[in-house]
Amino acid sequence: MDNFFKRPVGAAVLFLNDFHHGKRLNELNRCARLVPDDVKGMASMLSVTNTAESAGHAIDILVGWADDAENAEQ
Repeated sequence: MDNFFKRPVGAAVLFLNDFHHGKRLNELNRCARLVPDDVKGMASMLSVTNTAESAGHAIDILVGWADDAENAEQ
């Protein structure tokens, strides 16, 4: 299991990005900006399960959290 909390958020983005070959990179970058600790946490958890399906669900959750964070800023 990787602990992405000890690394820059970009490392977590790159790890999650590999599951979908760049198709969700814009979403991941937005999440990294708005909820960086959550991105690191999801990447850490996914380092154990390591499936594209799990990564897709995790990214969907991160996008929802990023939406919430963005709405809270306004």
